[in-house]
Amino acid sequence: MVSIEKTTGGSIFIKNNNMDSNSDVNIDEETIQKLGLRPSENLINAPLAPEARVFNYPFLADVFIMESDLYGNKMPKGSCFLAFKGKQELVGKHLSVETLRNASIKDIKDMVENNREG
Repeated sequence: MVSIEKTTGGSIFIKNNNMDSNSDVNIDEETIQKLGLRPSENLINAPLAPEARVFNYPFLADVFIMESDLYGNKMPKGSCFLAFKGKQELVGKHLSVETLRNASIKDIKDMVENNREG
């Protein structure tokens, strides 16, 4: 649910009540900073859960880290979805955030190459 709130200084901002705290997100700020993830501005041809975020993986083209799967289902707590272009469309792999956090660029590249067939 989205609400509009006014601060004491008169500023107005939109608040997504589904994201009230960091406990509502799968990918924490520490992981985002460590990996250099940036919110994606690319159009993803997949439904997304309303509260899910999509990030560009900064070291590989057309590789995304998502908080929902390609069907619009929010990923379970502590997990994310590695999405990338397959032969004809986006495909991907479920990962724990810990695996993502500890993976090297080569590890992610290998996951993409090994799962490109869909």
